[in-house]
Amino acid sequence: MMKDLIRSQYQLKMDQLIDSVVFCRPKEGWIRTLRKALGMSGPQLARRLGVSKSQVSQMERMELEDRITLMQLRRVAESLDCDLHYALVPRQPISKMVRDRAKMKAHQLVEKTNVQMSLEAQQLSKDALTNQFDREVSRLVRELPRDLWED
Repeated sequence: MMKDLIRSQYQLKMDQLIDSVVFCRPKEGWIRTLRKALGMSGPQLARRLGVSKSQVSQMERMELEDRITLMQLRRVAESLDCDLHYALVPRQPISKMVRDRAKMKAHQLVEKTNVQMSLEAQQLSKDALTNQFDREVSRLVRELPRDLWED
């Protein structure tokens, strides 16, 4: 009961991100774009960071190549009087992601069981298979077994 409440609070928190305005990284990257917007040169940013101009150029390049670390970005943000925000934003509601995964797992489980039963001449009817599938999906969503996300 408490576990379900906690999980639903996490889901709500993540689902709120789906509809929020998410800023896409500018073509030149955040560092260079902000630096230029402030009218700041590379050497000026380098002095603020206590690094060489070539290191600033390298950080700007690393940002574009997705190789810059959060620590480096946080340091640059601080030197530019900015806050660094990052997030993993779900593409769809968490409950849908869980239900879709449960459907996939249920299909595998029910199909495997049906194959075994057909070998023993006890194959289920189409309606019985559908009912079993629906029950299995509900069980998986409700219980969230540890192996739900195992491939």
